Amino acid sequence: MATPAGRTALTLTSILTAATVVAACAPGKDRAATDPDSPYPDYTATFLQGPPDHARMEAAPLAKDGKQFWMLPATPQTTQWGVYDNATPPVLRIDPGDTVAIQTMPAGGGQVAPGISEGQIEKINTAVPNRGPHTVTGPIYVNGAEPGDVLAIRINKIQLPPFATNNTAKGKGLFPDEFGEQVTSYYLDTDTMTMRFSPNVLVPLEPFPGVLAVGRADTGGPWCTDGKCSTEQPGPYGGNMDLPEMQVGSVTYLTVQVDGGLIWTGDSHAKQGNGEIDLDALETWFPELNITVDLIKQRPQDWPTVQTPTGWVAVGYDVDLDKAFDINKTEAITLISDKLGVDAYEAARVFENTWDCRISEVVDEVLGTYCVVPKNLGAARTPDLPKADTATAWVSRGTAPKAIDAMKVAASAALDSMATNLAITRNEAYHLATMVLDCRIDRWTAGDKTVACLVPKSIRVPQ
Repeated sequence: MATPAGRTALTLTSILTAATVVAACAPGKDRAATDPDSPYPDYTATFLQGPPDHARMEAAPLAKDGKQFWMLPATPQTTQWGVYDNATPPVLRIDPGDTVAIQTMPAGGGQVAPGISEGQIEKINTAVPNRGPHTVTGPIYVNGAEPGDVLAIRINKIQLPPFATNNTAKGKGLFPDEFGEQVTSYYLDTDTMTMRFSPNVLVPLEPFPGVLAVGRADTGGPWCTDGKCSTEQPGPYGGNMDLPEMQVGSVTYLTVQVDGGLIWTGDSHAKQGNGEIDLDALETWFPELNITVDLIKQRPQDWPTVQTPTGWVAVGYDVDLDKAFDINKTEAITLISDKLGVDAYEAARVFENTWDCRISEVVDEVLGTYCVVPKNLGAARTPDLPKADTATAWVSRGTAPKAIDAMKVAASAALDSMATNLAITRNEAYHLATMVLDCRIDRWTAGDKTVACLVPKSIRVPQ
């Protein structure tokens, strides 16, 4: 999820609207006459300051084998809007091997939820210069974590709420000139783990955290102000990676850059396609993101990696999608070399044989790709991407000197295909595509790049 870039820090306590803080407060004068944006009375609210009492956050009966179990709710004390700030006191301190049940919050300080309008989202996203859109829970301090170590963050469980939103913003998304500001709300059926997009379209839910970050050593970059860095742009610290492989059962490896690691999470997704083309995924919040955090001493890596039950994931991010892909290929070959104990030449051969490279997102100012390396390296050579519709997918392709242009050609054709095959408008297809479109880069060594975008036919169901 992306929005106009943001860095200036405001804590949740300073930006919650009166509508969200009507609790234990003394009523004051009526603001309705002077503030047309606020139909509520003027309440002066008092929030608890500083981090919560860590001792009261342990679920002691769930401790096992000397490892503790912690509860981290999303409150004004434990969340921030749009920035990572290493100076924020840790909201929880844990030991390696501990488990944490984390609650997250919707974007915009909890305000981006059913009932919000396009204009209201635009207003809050542009109200404070240099602030990202996400509400992040954290930071979690991991005892003993030092720069050069790696945090291994295993996702044990994700619980979903009953609703989600998707919005596009002015000048954002893959096709900003065609599609303007829009926001739509959706009901999430957590019993069937599906979302009914239209009478004949059913979307399977596959939740994952869009943002999983550690504290940044470099807090003076282009998206940072006064040591506070926007949550919008991903990087070597992880962050807004929008990586659909980070589901239950996965382990994300992030190199520690500051003492304690400092873990943040947010931008909770119920479903996202490869590309996230309209700006957002199916955006929601998690009543519970259950993680176990382990510490690997002094084994730094340049970029995050992810382990899934069946494979390893290498990533690359840059403002230029081609450069992101170059980083990605280098990281994939390094990963294979490390796992197999082979030289770079042999690792490159394995990479080409198992080619599976996908586009994570093209909307966060810093764009991303990722390549999946199967754990079963004895499998047959992976096929090239399909050139026409298959039994299970509608397929659109684009070829161009630059990957982003090939992506635009393929994605635009996919929108037309979806509109035709699903009896929806092109505008509706744009929002659906951000959830289900699977855009991948075909085998490439030199010359033009080809992107194929696949839409699973399984989403079309009887009315």
